[in-house]
Amino acid sequence: MRIVLLVILGAGTLMGASALISAENSAYCLQGGERGYPGNCQFSTYQQCVASASGTNATCGTNPRMP
Repeated sequence: MRIVLLVILGAGTLMGASALISAENSAYCLQGGERGYPGNCQFSTYQQCVASASGTNATCGTNPRMP
């Protein structure tokens, strides 16, 4: 029973990590202020990033981690 539980927990951890990695490798980053550089890189479109930056001191830029 413990082995099954460990396998389930391990699989969940890997799935969560892969989701975080893919989110951080999106095309656009919200940059500025506390976000630093490259910033919050979870935006697949420029429009999504601009909408999130609206009303803040942040700007949007391309993700430098993208090939």
